[in-house]
Amino acid sequence: MKHTEKGMWKRTFGIYKNIRIPWILYFLQVILGIISTKTALLYVPYEADLKLGNLSDIHVVLGYAGLLLLAVVLKAAESIPAFYAEGQLTRNLRNKLIGHSLRLPVRTLEQTGSKIASWITEDCTYANGLITSIIGFITGIAATYMSMTSMSSIDQSMLFIVPVILVYILFSTWLEGRIMFLRERRGRDASALLTSYLSEHLGYYHQIRQMNTMEQELERGKKAFEEYYKAEIYMAVISLINILVSGSLTQIISILIFIVGVPKVNSGAITLSQLAEFQSYILIAYQSLSSLPGIYTNLMYYNGILFFIGNNMAEKEEVSQREYTMDMPDEDIIFDDVSFSYSDKEVLHHASFTIPKGKRTVIVGPNGSGKTTVFKLIERFYQPTEGRVMFGKLDAERIHLDEWRQSIAYVLQESQLFDRSVRDNISYGLDRSVSDSEVESAAKLACADEFIREFPEGYDYAVGENGIRLSAGQKQRIAIARAMMMDPSYLLLDEATCNVDAGSERRVLDGLKKVMEGRTTAMISHDMNSLKDADHIIVLNNGTVEAEGTYEETIRRSEMLRKLVAASGTGGNQ
Repeated sequence: MKHTEKGMWKRTFGIYKNIRIPWILYFLQVILGIISTKTALLYVPYEADLKLGNLSDIHVVLGYAGLLLLAVVLKAAESIPAFYAEGQLTRNLRNKLIGHSLRLPVRTLEQTGSKIASWITEDCTYANGLITSIIGFITGIAATYMSMTSMSSIDQSMLFIVPVILVYILFSTWLEGRIMFLRERRGRDASALLTSYLSEHLGYYHQIRQMNTMEQELERGKKAFEEYYKAEIYMAVISLINILVSGSLTQIISILIFIVGVPKVNSGAITLSQLAEFQSYILIAYQSLSSLPGIYTNLMYYNGILFFIGNNMAEKEEVSQREYTMDMPDEDIIFDDVSFSYSDKEVLHHASFTIPKGKRTVIVGPNGSGKTTVFKLIERFYQPTEGRVMFGKLDAERIHLDEWRQSIAYVLQESQLFDRSVRDNISYGLDRSVSDSEVESAAKLACADEFIREFPEGYDYAVGENGIRLSAGQKQRIAIARAMMMDPSYLLLDEATCNVDAGSERRVLDGLKKVMEGRTTAMISHDMNSLKDADHIIVLNNGTVEAEGTYEETIRRSEMLRKLVAASGTGGNQ
């Protein structure tokens, strides 16, 4: 994901696209805001009289107290729709962001996945600020008009102060807006990076203890906090500059009014009470005028906060609906001159091979030869840089993505489990109700039923975050049971028994054999014994296909395979 400023306005406003915005609540804010401002203008003359010591006039006292009380009530009333509008908008944006993120291509998620949690929990809460800035702009126009009308009724010649104020506001707003953007972008990026670091490293405390790397992790943590501290210092300095620029105008206004107004009072053109009123009106006008060009400041401020959400939302989602359904006979999966690269590193280079339907295919090769990448391309997590993945004579890209993945069960080397019960993890991803007997049958096939029943809650046992309460072998067998529950047409096994102890491995393999019968199965394996049971073998080496065929054919053609077999000590016909 490229974090560029080009097109940032379009991305920021694009955040609100297709989000349900509570417009009625925001409209109420506008109406109540205008009424509240009008009330504030009405009690200005009473306030001026009181400031000059006119406390004996009961009408002045009661008028001021009544209007002041009304202004307080209106301000409180204005906060009610504001509160609910903010809550609803934040909730809707979070729903939109998480839904969008889950539908992003895997390659995009690999770059941003660890930061999305920070964007959802923190940055989404600022989305309301952009709309309230627009509301402030609308009410500011109304307040400016009402203030100017009140000032002109006192002395029109003194209104020249307003353009002076406006010029200063425009300058300070431009400077403040740029400052805000730089501050918030730096701060949000630092916050997301720190959250990402803590989420990853504190979650691996078992590994840290095992490898005795507490001191190294402490140093990494200190560096992460140091970067965050530097960002905070940067933000504080920027904020100080902003305060100096925007906070000086009130004093300038007071000085101008004193210079212009005192001679008029002395000449009898206006009264001292009217001068006090004029000062109050012009300060209200200043606040209103500030909100007009201030919308730029606020846009830059919230744009800095929402910058990364905007980038995320601008990323294209995976398109699930294509041209063809999977309601067709099983076919061979064919790699047709496929190349694929991670950034500048090419992993597959013009690879062509076939995974025949209904057969058991084993993919072998040294580490880094592209075996797991083949599976990710089959799952369509990635798209080939060159070439095509074919389903028979049909390009797989033309088949509905959701149906394609539902027809494939993929068991990874280190399968991921959710912080739910064993039952929920085994039945995860199914769009139908599942009976207890189905779950238990799948667990038995994966040789998991026995250890599951030893848990205090049995199948209701909570496995913890990513299955942390289970051993590696237990996690893998639950993952295999989950694959069996899918009843897939195609089965991908990426070293599926690598974390299973030797005593259970044969039983799991026996269970897998039952599942593999009649299914198209592709296995990645370093176990050379698995080659003897394979119908088809593909040998990868440095991203290219070195050999393909039966065991006898590939062992004869591939020097790499002969080395792997010899190193394993399994022997074989050579």
